[in-house]
Parts: sequence; structure tokens; C-alpha cells
Amino acid sequence: MSFGLDNRDTDIDKAITTALTRGITIFAAAANSGGNKPRAYPSDKQNAVICIHASDGRGNNGKISPTPLAKGDNFSTLGISIESKWKRSKVQISGTSFATPIAVALAADVLEFARYKCLLSEYEQQCLYGFNGVTKILRLMSDERESYDYITPQHLWKRENTDEYIIGKITSIAQSS
Repeated sequence: MSFGLDNRDTDIDKAITTALTRGITIFAAAANSGGNKPRAYPSDKQNAVICIHASDGRGNNGKISPTPLAKGDNFSTLGISIESKWKRSKVQISGTSFATPIAVALAADVLEFARYKCLLSEYEQQCLYGFNGVTKILRLMSDERESYDYITPQHLWKRENTDEYIIGKITSIAQSS
């Protein structure tokens, strides 16, 4: 969900509950008010929605995300100064709404790798795709930076990490989720 609302919405709550019971993981934009407001709804639904903050391409605080939660997941990824086109001109766009689909794509890449490389049972595969499994995958790819958990695939796919090492890490997540 590349949006954030000021007020709770019961229809969105119902959709989130339905998604969770079906093993569907939801990501939502944190908000773009910096420290002036807390996390927007529905990204404020801890243990139900993965909240995504915005950083620059090196993991530095983008200064538009809400204050990170103490002892919570504060995932961030590229969401500042993304080159785009608007009315045939190049523009720089920023926002947690732009960071959110990037975080989804990074998680999807690992899930796709797992689908083809890991020997997981159907149950383990479902666990990996669920909220807890995806959260653990993001933690595996994250590095703490300025109190945010900067998602960077290089953290997992380092030159010294063999496929067997990565498969072992992902399998461990699937079996513990």
C-alpha cells in the first residue's frame, strides 16, 4: 500500500485481517511528515503490516520518515530522489510511497530465489511467505543505519556468501516462522 491515512478505516482493517489469515503479507508506506507525525495508518499496525520508511540510495535518513520506533522494525529503502518522468521531463520524486514497492520487490526477489533453490515443504513455503517469514527475510537483508533498518540486498548477496549459505539462512527462516 503506497499510501498512508490519518484515520483508521474499518474496511482496510477487514482486508488486512483477511490477508493475514490467508498468509498474505502487506507492506505500507510509513508517512512523509518526518518527525511531525507518527506512522500513518495502516503502516502503524505492528505485527500485521510491514512499515516502510524512505532513505537515499546509501541508506541515509531521508528526513521524511516518522521517528523510528524503539525496539521495533524500522525498515527503510530507496525512496529519496528517485529519477522519474513527469510530462515528458525528468523529475526527482521522493516518498515512503515510492520506497514501499521497492521493498516489496526486494523481498519478492528472495522469495523467488527460495522457490527455485530451497527444498522447502509446502508448509515451509507458506511460512516463508507469511508476515513473520517476510519480516525475517527483510531483517536478513537489513543493516542498521541511523536507527532505521536499511534494506540492502548486498547484505545477503555478499561476494563471500555462497548459494548454500543463503539457502541455509532462508531455510532456517522457513522452519522457524
